[in-house]
Parts: sequence; C-alpha cells; structure tokens
Amino acid sequence: MNRIEKDLRIPNGFILFLSGVPGVGKTTISYELLKRINSFRIIEETDIIREILRGYNQYLKYDLNIEKNIFKDINISDHTVLLDYDNAKKQCILMKKSIEHIILRQQRKGIATIINGVHVIPEILYDIISDNFVFINLYVTDENEIYNRIVNRNPSSYMLEHIPFIYKSNTELFSNTEKVISMCNYNNIFNINVTNLSVDDTIELCVRKIKKYLK
Repeated sequence: MNRIEKDLRIPNGFILFLSGVPGVGKTTISYELLKRINSFRIIEETDIIREILRGYNQYLKYDLNIEKNIFKDINISDHTVLLDYDNAKKQCILMKKSIEHIILRQQRKGIATIINGVHVIPEILYDIISDNFVFINLYVTDENEIYNRIVNRNPSSYMLEHIPFIYKSNTELFSNTEKVISMCNYNNIFNINVTNLSVDDTIELCVRKIKKYLK
C-alpha cells in the first residue's frame, strides 16, 4: 500500500491522535500516514512542551536561584525515564490545556494533523474529542512482541531491560481506552491490536477506522 490514499478525503482541521507505549509503532505509523495521505501534518509538540517545562525549571533553579525544584513535584520526567501508566496520565493532565491550544490552532488554520505520544491518554483527553477527531490506541497482546520491536529498532536500547514494565502500561492503556469507549459510547475512539500486523497492515487498518468515522 505504498500510495497516497486518494479516495480518502481528510476534512480540514481533522485531528488524529495516536497513542501507545514505546515500541508499538506510533512514530512509524504517523510518518507512513504522512507519506501516503498528503493532507496530513504531524505535530510532536507534546514532546516539546515537556522539554520547555524542564528547561524552564532549570532556568528558575539555576539562573534565578530559586531553590525549589518545581517540576520535580509535578513529575515532569527526563525523556530517558520510562513512565508507568499513572505517571503518563499525570503528565497528560499537566499538558492538557497546551494540547487543547495546539488542537484549536490547527483547526483554526484548517490543518489536518496527527498528534502522537506516550503521554497522549484517551481517558484524560476524551472530553476534548468531539467532531473531526479520531483517536487510535496501538497495543500488543504479547510481551515478546514489544521486545522484538524495540530490539529491532535499537539493540542497545535502555528500554529492553524494562519490557515487563512497558507491557504492563500497554495493558492498562488498552483496558482504560476500552472503558472510555464503553462509558462514552464514542464512535471515534479505537483500540488496534498490532501484535501480528506489518506496517502496511497497520496503516490499512488505521485508514479503515478513519473512513468508518468519516462516513
């Protein structure tokens, strides 16, 4: 499926959220969608928000000599620290208003946008998901699959020693996304099991979900 989906008309200002733990393919799928659907743009500003908060904390502490480590208290972690599900939710809560502003800006400009990240959590963001949104959580049902994906990407990755931890977060994210779907009766939030799917298969399934919602 190495072609642009010409039969898929993405509305102006359409927002696609992609969530999932490290290793499930969020970034790969985002950029493959970008290549195949030329109306999309990718926003990874949620990562930028975290970096700005960390930098601001350093500014307060060292440049202004404010002793309190403010962001230690609100748990803005270093990018090399793996977040468990609860801490990912806390960071999503802290960034929620900023994410809303990003969405409003993209919709105001009429730019169809993909937003992905480990801290993009459906149960925190569901109340800002309305028309012109699709939320897809990528998950696996086999712990070994996360190991295989991460080792294929980077055999020396620090994450390899934390596979059970990552898999637990993966399971919690899936379960809580299912709860949001049933609780809110939304037709634009989906869990996609990518355990045995290739990149092309995953892209095709994501496109199907988007088409299903847009009908």
